[in-house]
Amino acid sequence: MTISVPTSGYIGLVVRGKTSRGHHPGVMEQHADCILSTGAPVGFYGTGRGTSGSGSTGMGMSGIVYDFSMLLRYRPYYIDIVEAKKYSMKSTIAMVQVVPAEARAFDAAWATMSGSPGGFAILGNNCSTHASKAFVAAGILPGGIPGLDTPDNLFEQLVTSTRKTLVYSGYVGFVPRGAGYDVQVDP
Repeated sequence: MTISVPTSGYIGLVVRGKTSRGHHPGVMEQHADCILSTGAPVGFYGTGRGTSGSGSTGMGMSGIVYDFSMLLRYRPYYIDIVEAKKYSMKSTIAMVQVVPAEARAFDAAWATMSGSPGGFAILGNNCSTHASKAFVAAGILPGGIPGLDTPDNLFEQLVTSTRKTLVYSGYVGFVPRGAGYDVQVDP
């Protein structure tokens, strides 16, 4: 039973490894991606080995923004329901209702990050840090993530804000349609 997630008038956060709204995955068991106003998936990742001896700790790495095509190539289980089921990759989505100016600002923040992603560090400059920056740039959140920069803490910040937020959990997929994407969840 696949559910279509509304994207018109919404932007979103996807927390990979978060199996339900009430589940709080371990720090290293989660990843944040976002959903642009077109329904397109986007996220910030670390690449390379980082500084000497730190490649496995996620410090001093280069950053890169993945779009649909990059996710399809490197993380198909993040955008394809069949692959997500194959790898038991459940996620939870928070879709935040926005006005057009906020949607444009959110999308523009990701376009800027894509053009100049900067570095990646597991502590303080990671996937959730960058997702948070886009929500702040859009005026959705007043500031950075309270506490440790984790996808789950960002999720909690969004769902406890005064914004209308829809939450979906399960296997997530993105299906290209025209200039955008249909976002689907199979609980």
